[in-house]
Amino acid sequence: MSEYNTNPIVKRIAIKANCVFETPALIGSGVSGNTDSDVLRDNNGNAFLPGSTIAGVLKSLSSDTATLFGENDAISPLWVYDANLEDATIITLDGVEIGRDNKVALESKKYDYEAVCAKFTLRLLLTIREKDKGYEGLLAKLIGVINSGIVSFGAKTRRGFGRVSCEGVYSFSFDLCKGNETELKKWIDFEWKNQDGFTKEEGEHSQSDYKKITALIRLDGSVMIRDTRNIYDDIEEGDAPDYKHLSVGGKPAILGTSWAGAFRSGLYRLLAQKYPENAKKYLDEVFGYVSEEECEPSKIIFGASFLKPVNKDTDGYLKISRVKIDRFTGGAAAGALFSETPWYGGETTLEVRYPKNRGDIRELIMLGLDAADKGFIAIGGETSVGRGFISITKVRDEDGGVSICGAKQELKAKIEKTGGESA
Repeated sequence: MSEYNTNPIVKRIAIKANCVFETPALIGSGVSGNTDSDVLRDNNGNAFLPGSTIAGVLKSLSSDTATLFGENDAISPLWVYDANLEDATIITLDGVEIGRDNKVALESKKYDYEAVCAKFTLRLLLTIREKDKGYEGLLAKLIGVINSGIVSFGAKTRRGFGRVSCEGVYSFSFDLCKGNETELKKWIDFEWKNQDGFTKEEGEHSQSDYKKITALIRLDGSVMIRDTRNIYDDIEEGDAPDYKHLSVGGKPAILGTSWAGAFRSGLYRLLAQKYPENAKKYLDEVFGYVSEEECEPSKIIFGASFLKPVNKDTDGYLKISRVKIDRFTGGAAAGALFSETPWYGGETTLEVRYPKNRGDIRELIMLGLDAADKGFIAIGGETSVGRGFISITKVRDEDGGVSICGAKQELKAKIEKTGGESA
């Protein structure tokens, strides 16, 4: 039989990495049984991450390694396994589109969706045949991508969802050349759960197409992004308020959708004063948009932020009661008494990524941070009663800038040019 096998297998390399979702992942199933978009589950009702999703994301993050995933109808030499999501917690989140001019919810734009927080094991298996060349070098590049911290799975990854961190990437190689009985036996007895034989790999350093701006933020007062579905996570049901600020895994959070919505709305109000015709087109091109005819992905990636207390005596959740007052009688309006639990004080970090070749977007981000620091942009709801105002205490920029600046000539030229272009 051997004379018919003109390109035998000579090596297999197993790759695994223990990973965790740092932020909730939107692994959609296309089913709307519980919400408008439910998490993908197997026949036993357990959430999982399909191998097709993993393969698609890894391929998109490194064009150099596309050969490993199969090209021109060639069979992929890299097997990508489904990942079972362990210790999975499925939460339900609400979304709504807000008007740019007045921050009022738009009609028929309210929706909800499921997200999952979990840990999982990433598993890849590379098969190398006698005539294959350069696969191990390509695999080293792919390992570098996995180790880089830029991997995200699921939907809305440009709004901080599905960010993955791995504690390390490990490999196990099997030399299957003819006559190597010892290695063949190792391959036959191989089990993914066995730790013996795996070696930690660093891979090649991965170059990102994005630059990052990191802002250290202090919350002035309180913030309220309503979480009406998960309020019993850390509160007894009898003591639960009508509304509570959003938390993920017990940690108070400001998701990337909230950051993006606040910045887009605030920047529109600022830029429309000087560029009434061009501001919407430019911001649509930068932040992305969806219409019945076409869509444009966002050029900016907003990360999720988790609030942490600085002063344990004053910072944290605080339950308060509110009531609507009848303007004519001065008494409480019937049925208008409610309680809520905003988050007060503390600090957080916001990471924003933008394309390397778009200096105008860098200036736009800086303009947004400057506006937020001056109180022109507020985060979340109930801003009319003083919630959601922040101060920027420090900015780290990969271009070397460490202070907030206003819009410069590159941003000005790009907006003015947008008037003659389609979004």
